[in-house]
Amino acid sequence: MRLDLRPKERRPAGDSFRQQHETWRRAYAEATLLHERFPDVEQVLLDLSFTDLSKVGTYSSQLRTISAPAKAFFAVACPRTLCLDGGFDLDAIVSAMLKAGAATSTGKLECGGWIDPTRADHARCRLQMQFLVQVRYEAPAVSAPSRPKLRMAKA
Repeated sequence: MRLDLRPKERRPAGDSFRQQHETWRRAYAEATLLHERFPDVEQVLLDLSFTDLSKVGTYSSQLRTISAPAKAFFAVACPRTLCLDGGFDLDAIVSAMLKAGAATSTGKLECGGWIDPTRADHARCRLQMQFLVQVRYEAPAVSAPSRPKLRMAKA
């Protein structure tokens, strides 16, 4: 499921964060379960770290484990408190990995949100997220070896 964080219409400043929260809440609620969307996957691990090239803030790394009965939701909100309409959507990356049967993927994404869209310079967030995605697939079912049937000797 792709999360569309672009603003749908111009909204009053006070509503921005509430509407953004509602968009994320709705997207999570609509996500299917991992085992329904990808039946062969047992677990997806997301190891995330953030870099602020402007050196304005420091953000904690995150480790997320998504097990088979959990929602297959691979979007990550931008950890910058004042970022509007930003975040990181790993859905396409994870989907491509799982369709290819890959076990690991790494990369970097940049937040396209806004710090203050009303400023003359239209300051973009541009926080970077480095990610490591690891997938554990379900082991193929191993059938027990068949035993020869014992025959009773006739007396």
